[in-house]
Amino acid sequence: MNGERESRPAGPAFIRIRFLGAFEAVRADGVPVPPLGRRTLALLTCLAVAEQPWLRDDLASLLWPGRSTEQKRGSLRQEVLRLRRAIGWRPDSGGSPSPRMQLPSGFADIDVVSFRRAAADPTRAAEAVGLYRGTLLQSVDILPGDPYGAWLAQQRAALHTTALDLMLGLLRGGQAAPALARRIVVLDPACEEAHQVLMRDSLQQRDLAGVLVQFRACADALRTQCGSEPSAATRALLDEATIALGTRPAAPFSHAGTATAAGVEWLRKAPDRAPLPWPPEARPMPVVEDRPSLAVLPFADFSLDPLASSVLADGMTEEITNALARIPGFFVTARQSALAYRGLALDARQIASELGVRYLIEGSVEQDGRRMRSNLRLIDGRTGMHLWAESYTGQMHDVIGVRDSAVHRLASRLQPRLIMEEIARAVRTVPHDMDAWTWLQRANGVLLRGRHTSALEQVMEPLQRAIQADPDYAMANALMAAVHAWRAVSQSFPDPAAEKDLARRRADAALTADPENPFVLVHCAEAAIYCNADIDSALAMLETAASRDPNDANGQALLAHMRRTAGEAPQGSLQLIDNATRLSPRDPRTFLWHHYASWCHYRLGALEGMEAASRRSVELYGRYPLSWIGLTCALQLQERHEEAREAGTILRRMRPSFTAEGFFEIARNFYARRFPGQVEREYGALRDALAQALP
Repeated sequence: MNGERESRPAGPAFIRIRFLGAFEAVRADGVPVPPLGRRTLALLTCLAVAEQPWLRDDLASLLWPGRSTEQKRGSLRQEVLRLRRAIGWRPDSGGSPSPRMQLPSGFADIDVVSFRRAAADPTRAAEAVGLYRGTLLQSVDILPGDPYGAWLAQQRAALHTTALDLMLGLLRGGQAAPALARRIVVLDPACEEAHQVLMRDSLQQRDLAGVLVQFRACADALRTQCGSEPSAATRALLDEATIALGTRPAAPFSHAGTATAAGVEWLRKAPDRAPLPWPPEARPMPVVEDRPSLAVLPFADFSLDPLASSVLADGMTEEITNALARIPGFFVTARQSALAYRGLALDARQIASELGVRYLIEGSVEQDGRRMRSNLRLIDGRTGMHLWAESYTGQMHDVIGVRDSAVHRLASRLQPRLIMEEIARAVRTVPHDMDAWTWLQRANGVLLRGRHTSALEQVMEPLQRAIQADPDYAMANALMAAVHAWRAVSQSFPDPAAEKDLARRRADAALTADPENPFVLVHCAEAAIYCNADIDSALAMLETAASRDPNDANGQALLAHMRRTAGEAPQGSLQLIDNATRLSPRDPRTFLWHHYASWCHYRLGALEGMEAASRRSVELYGRYPLSWIGLTCALQLQERHEEAREAGTILRRMRPSFTAEGFFEIARNFYARRFPGQVEREYGALRDALAQALP
């Protein structure tokens, strides 16, 4: 290691070293460098990251302060030998050592060096941003009074500032604004400009919940780091979103169920522009103690191209969540609840407490050409400490194999006694066509915003593309079947009969291709419910899905709904809905589950419970007409006529053609042989209540 960097023949570097983010070093043959000791890693960092060669004595004093000169020189010689052996660099032959030290030129591909070169060229700003994967040696703690720690902190700050300036420049130029803004708030949580971009993005998507979450994150960061409040511009943006999309009521109804003036006023205004299902407030959940409990947080996308879509990261998050959920003995929080923490700079212990889990899994993906690299970290939710980390690399055409490998390794750490055959059965088979998989993830993302007319229109393109890429893709066909079924009953599409026919065809194709897949069974059950009024077939599919994937929260809730519909005791259905809420406490579909619960309470004769569940459903998502039907009935049956008429007026505005008699006839056709007797009496009372409440 001479003062002048040695020249090397043209060709690939001997070793690839990544200092930005989690440290990694891989030799040219793909073999990872064995873990380095703290001082060895410090020596390598100094030699690779410093922009000028080191004087040997200066380097020794930095790494071994407090020792005599001879001791420092001896320690440096020993550490250099350890480093040479670790990274496979052969020592120079002959001659006395140079007084200056630096890593030889061409020996290593160093991300910090590449980042600095790209950052210095205004035309390569996007490339530099792609190279900045995180803080310099982010897992290395800086010890008080340590000269090396002070040097490392200085290097970190300089690189951090450079990366942040580059990102802000790209952001102001309009390049991949939301994606860059999310990265910026990770680097600088108090960057109000980035928060404003994310608020505008949520506003464009008509996501009031996202606007408010981003505003709260901005306000918290400004108060904590700067002792200031959001600017007038940020508050004006919040006001704009609130006016455009409507507001969420703080407490429109009292716990006792009596109306307040604010509650009646909210009833008049609420649903017309209600944006999306509102995630319930985050409250600490009790940790599951009898089995491993975990949540997979949204993967970060560190691809070299900053304009790349985050679909790959989203897909990896969902696939690893689903695969782990299928493993017997694991409790896995549903992906929809974990997504609530995307881009939020929260302590791991807080997230684990709110989700009620003991472990968190953080991950990232990096796409470079046709190669993909995925990193996983296991975190103790009680202490916030990293327990384990590992990386996986593979070709993009074998991304499913990379995912499977990650799941196998992770499961073996969490439950050592679980045999490999059980893990293999737990990993759901998906098509190898990346395009089909990617489009399915996009379709899922659209439907998380609700089942309103615009979502049911927008979701068709990604689903059609998924099926075009892989006509036998069972999961895409099943989701398409459910979408057609929802369109058929929404009263917003011109030909319900044609929608039902398409739903049946897609469901048949999905069940033929993969009849054991829980995802397929749950969505085909919805087609059976809404297109065939086939309660028995739907119940059988949902029972099978629940047995194969007991951690599917939505499947559990839908099973509860079907069991109640089939005449089983409502208490059991309420327990299933409670379990669904426990599995996914911040799921955007919770409004549906409360709606299912309202009919369970009605069958039990608990009108206050029916009212409370309907109100909660409406609070979470005001654009679902069936929740308003339940609320109108609950109020009228309690003889609270004024409130019932308010709710009925809103229901009429949402569905102008809705009638009490039509509601009764739909129930008659739906229940078929189960209708005469108790069910007919129940719906007769509901019909009469609606007839009195509707304007």
